[in-house]
Amino acid sequence: MALGELTSTYGTVVWDGIGTLRIRYGGTLVRTRLGERIVPVEALRAVELTEAGLRLVLRDGADPLQSVTQPIELYDFPGVDHQVAEGIARDIGQALVRRDVPQTAATAWLVAPPPAPDRIEGRDATLAVANGQLTFKYHRSVGRQKKAFGDPWSVPLGDIVDVAWAPSPGLGARGFLRISTSATPDVRPKPKHDPAAILTRRAAEADALFFAARLLTRIRP
Repeated sequence: MALGELTSTYGTVVWDGIGTLRIRYGGTLVRTRLGERIVPVEALRAVELTEAGLRLVLRDGADPLQSVTQPIELYDFPGVDHQVAEGIARDIGQALVRRDVPQTAATAWLVAPPPAPDRIEGRDATLAVANGQLTFKYHRSVGRQKKAFGDPWSVPLGDIVDVAWAPSPGLGARGFLRISTSATPDVRPKPKHDPAAILTRRAAEADALFFAARLLTRIRP
């Protein structure tokens, strides 16, 4: 099989021709902070050619970062040389068949999360992991609804069933990081009022995203 290198507006994708993709991200703040990531072909469900470029389709449960951040397309690579993209896509497709990679969800994480801090400062709370607990320490300015579970509020990592992160969608709106437990109601308040969520700072959105991905690997090893 042939190796190949694809240059995109969002970074460089290097295929080793055997079974590993090396992605060197760039183009946006979050992608630049990601730096380099290693993606084994076993993490892929498919590889697609689009009008814009190349798209890697990962298996559910393969990448913790993607699992918490569906709004950001981490595996779309536009602005590429289509001839090179066709060759790499064909080669990866053959590797998927040869290795009999299933399209079902992965049973373990196949892509490592980026390094993350154990503590992040949000707009309305500080979030920290220590001694098997996740602790929310709310700022003085937040309302009573936000402190409904206590201040500080600590939840055992084993009680957390899901982690979600969303970037700021635009001017005046806030990004957030939110957890769910088995006791979380189906209908919950907006992140601004949700005790199990913090509003993220725009300048620190990457830290919050990486924190969320790392937290997910702690609750789903």
